[in-house]
Amino acid sequence: MSSLASPRAPVIVRNEGDAVVLELVDHLDEETGRVLVDAVAAAVASDPQRVDIDLTGIARWTDEGAASLVRCREMCRQLPEGLHYRTGRGPGRDALLAAYR
Repeated sequence: MSSLASPRAPVIVRNEGDAVVLELVDHLDEETGRVLVDAVAAAVASDPQRVDIDLTGIARWTDEGAASLVRCREMCRQLPEGLHYRTGRGPGRDALLAAYR
């Protein structure tokens, strides 16, 4: 008997107080970047105080995916507390640094 596990969504959205948190999972590539930008647009439309993008769950990234992080910052400029990135050492931090080179 085989079991088929459904793939995990590339962006998980949750509310934490006045913030909308978007958690990235596994791979930040061009496709995930598009999903992220769409999710940020939806989050901004809900009028939160801020948006957080959690990069601690990514294992790898591409330049195209990292570029989406800059677009997200632009979209959050009008929020009272703007955009925050959550990252530690590793691929998430590397992707963020690459985005702002």
